[in-house]
Amino acid sequence: MNPLEPLLNRRSYSRSKLEHPAPSDEQLRQLFDLVMTTPDHGNLKPWRILVARGNKMQELADATLAMYQKQSLTGELKEKAYRSAREIAETPMMIIMISDFKVGHKVSLWDQQLCGGAAAQNLMTGLHLMGFGGFWYTFLVNEELKPLLGMQKADQIIAAISVGTPKARFVRKMKRKAPDKYCYEWLGFNEQPAALFDKKQK
Repeated sequence: MNPLEPLLNRRSYSRSKLEHPAPSDEQLRQLFDLVMTTPDHGNLKPWRILVARGNKMQELADATLAMYQKQSLTGELKEKAYRSAREIAETPMMIIMISDFKVGHKVSLWDQQLCGGAAAQNLMTGLHLMGFGGFWYTFLVNEELKPLLGMQKADQIIAAISVGTPKARFVRKMKRKAPDKYCYEWLGFNEQPAALFDKKQK
């Protein structure tokens, strides 16, 4: 048996494909324990985690709609913005990973950014293994919304992950690309790397 089999069916589920229940407090603790295993140069934990759920999802939807309106050149909103707000309000939970980068630290900002992304991926993996689904959104949050989320001026959102239980009709295996054309073997300096899984080239 392939020990990675439980992870090979991991997929993302958009907000419209999620329903209740979301993780309980005990399950969230287990999930965030997994996040703490993320490779982290300097053990900085360059992130903060914010959980939104219940009636707070409507508040988040309203704030998101206001953000879209601020970004609109005409002040008018397209149906896509209203649909996005409705979906946020109906989402069981959102886990927001906020940057907490230590600027000027000996650990480079690049390393800290990579660490934040890896932590978000650990979160996505954990949700899958627990039977939940998620969708990782990224966006640049405006200055008006930052204080509402307890963010500092320099903070950004690493991941805004919609969380819930996948609706049964959407749970199925996904057809994946084979890794062959993306993997190479290094053959030494001044040598062209060879396709890792092409035995004819070895």
